[in-house]
Amino acid sequence: MKRIIGRAAGLAGLASLALAVPAAAHITTNPSEAPSDGYATVSFQIPHGCDESPTTQFSVQIPPSVASATPAISPNWTIKTKQGKKDPVELHGEKITSGISEVTYTAKTPLPADRLDFVYMSLKMPAGKPGESIYFPTVQKCEQGETRWIQIPAEGESEDDLESPAPAVVLTAADGGHGGAAAEEKPAANMQQASNDVDTAGASVDDDSAPAWVTIVALVLGALGLVAGVAGLTAARRRSA
Repeated sequence: MKRIIGRAAGLAGLASLALAVPAAAHITTNPSEAPSDGYATVSFQIPHGCDESPTTQFSVQIPPSVASATPAISPNWTIKTKQGKKDPVELHGEKITSGISEVTYTAKTPLPADRLDFVYMSLKMPAGKPGESIYFPTVQKCEQGETRWIQIPAEGESEDDLESPAPAVVLTAADGGHGGAAAEEKPAANMQQASNDVDTAGASVDDDSAPAWVTIVALVLGALGLVAGVAGLTAARRRSA
């Protein structure tokens, strides 16, 4: 029963991930929100090519306000990073003034225009007001042409009005009272949980993966059989006496 429930939860998790992918055909982030002054594991989603041309490379700019960015290994892409200046901030007792300013992903095999892919980064989000957007301008290169997802809305302007908006993460209220330090271990834990959910959902079917009603019926029939056996034995002893 525990395995049945576990597999159902895993499948539900995968379904929720699929529903979380925005319908808009832009390079987007998931989740689209993260705690102010905390850590978050964010995926950048590549939904299509450039006018039906396969994607060969894309570069994500890391704003100076994001103190650290750690890209996760991706089997479909090679990764290179550039260093740049950062807004001065104290992190783990050390003053940070420089760090990763750009992450470039180059496809080992061009990503077809009708296929979706994800890459992940652990980001140290800046301290800011809830509702503030942190933008990650991205340039997508294809076998033919490129798309520059670099537009940032002006004050009072909506992202929906932009043709090629930059992916963004919206800050929420700070998580905990230790400048986000308490959340530092969450990215690895979240990625491990996601991996466990996928492994569970994709596990092969075995004997105890039958529907729950089958198990219940079997227990009821077993109990009835036991009662009938006891009654038969009692009647037999009475006849002998």
